[in-house]
Amino acid sequence: MYKTKYMLDYGVKENHVIINTITGAIDIIDNKVKCWMDALNTNTIEDSSIDEETKIVLKQRGYIFDSINDEKALICKVEDYSNKIREEDICNEFIILPSLGCNLRCTYCFESTDQHVKFDTMKNEDLEAILDYIYVVKNKYEQNHKMKKLFSIRIFGGEPLLPQNNEIVKRILAFSYENNIRVNIVTNGTIIEPYLDLLKEYSDIVYLQITLDGAKNIHDERRIRADGSGTFNEITKNINKLLDENFKINIRINLDKDNIYELTALEHIAEENGWNNNENAIIYASPVLDFSGKSDSILQEHELIEALVDRGYVNSDSSFIKSVVSPCIGFLNMFFDPNKENQFCKTSYCGATSKQELCFSPDGKITTCLTYCGKNKFDVGTFDKNGIYIDEEKYKMWTDRTVFRIKGCLDCKYVFLCGGGCAAMALDTNGEIDNKVCSDIKETINSFMNKIIISKLEEDSFL
Repeated sequence: MYKTKYMLDYGVKENHVIINTITGAIDIIDNKVKCWMDALNTNTIEDSSIDEETKIVLKQRGYIFDSINDEKALICKVEDYSNKIREEDICNEFIILPSLGCNLRCTYCFESTDQHVKFDTMKNEDLEAILDYIYVVKNKYEQNHKMKKLFSIRIFGGEPLLPQNNEIVKRILAFSYENNIRVNIVTNGTIIEPYLDLLKEYSDIVYLQITLDGAKNIHDERRIRADGSGTFNEITKNINKLLDENFKINIRINLDKDNIYELTALEHIAEENGWNNNENAIIYASPVLDFSGKSDSILQEHELIEALVDRGYVNSDSSFIKSVVSPCIGFLNMFFDPNKENQFCKTSYCGATSKQELCFSPDGKITTCLTYCGKNKFDVGTFDKNGIYIDEEKYKMWTDRTVFRIKGCLDCKYVFLCGGGCAAMALDTNGEIDNKVCSDIKETINSFMNKIIISKLEEDSFL
């Protein structure tokens, strides 16, 4: 018999918590079973060391196979199913950037100052081509599928609520309302008043994301205007104004080593403003990303989860931070969610590589990865008043990027929790999209298990 290489093991007390990263099985075994399994691939143990019923259960849950070829056969089935899902799936989130102009100069922005200063605004006729495309995609899907799919448009920038973007935003909202499409507006929250009446007209479909990176002293060092002045007072005032109008707001905290230890002050601000008790305000944390790998302030995902758990901001019903959004932590939250049934293993890394997103920038280029908007590289298509053109070869370079295509990925036992790592990082650091760039999944799941899962099992007396 053969023990799968895709098994993780966490020893605790006299037991072991084992995880099958292919099947999603999570079980508790004792030392005797663990020793028997460890010895399988060395052919040094008697087959009668454990009872037949235990062997049957281990085989059913994918921990052991009759031979290594049986495991390879399972991997082939996973690949076939993954390909089937991808072939049948369609993009359902469309990211539209009216312009790349911005009134802020946030210190960690992945867009350049030149993009924020020297910018064009999307033409109305070009926008109509995008909206026509979305209409066709949505209606074709709904005609051919019984299962409903949530379609959304994300309005991004730069700052999408600049005054010169008004007509574009107005048209997107009207189109989305007519076609039952949700609109997520990612705004820095400094320019709300000129748009408030328009947003109120479409409040049923509008969701907003606004970033607040800490109390005033911290936030005003990071999210600054072009003249260097801070934005904390204006943003908090506008968040309250929007909540008074019953808008749904995601308040995002971008965390790194410079502000991770200053969350208590922000928690007090959330309490003072009543955001904790407002069902329309969801506060979540996300790590600052650095695709260059040169920043000393970046938190790896395992460092982020450890710091948040140690301070009571994760795994606590009373925490003012309701979730953590990041590639590794986000998937692990779903993986360990008891209410999620039939959670398929992760075979691609993010929306850019799984056909979930298309990004339209004002230069007439289409990308699947938001970080490349307006940079004139790695686009997958173009658009203008005459319509949408997708270069299938370029598109598949991104959307066919799975763990089965990336050399060396299948040798790793964490691969089906990782999804192959960031494609943009592979391109920017190694020059090839299929070069392996490991995520922080190994350290993150170790921290996740030790800080959250095992402690929860011990509390509930499972161990």
